[in-house]
Amino acid sequence: MKFILTLVICNYTLCTEPFKWPYEFNSYYECATIGYEASHLRLKEMGAEYVNKNRTTILFTCKEIQQT
Repeated sequence: MKFILTLVICNYTLCTEPFKWPYEFNSYYECATIGYEASHLRLKEMGAEYVNKNRTTILFTCKEIQQT
């Protein structure tokens, strides 16, 4: 079983196009933990002032992919 991570950054009601992580994960756990870590790091890079002013959120999903 493999999973792909997709992240979306939103300000108020405007969201970016989904960003697909450059590699696949071997478990849902791996995908989810990287999703949380990447979201946390990106918010820190943006800074508190920007995040508070723009009400920024980062959404992510881990989707199972079919292996051939």
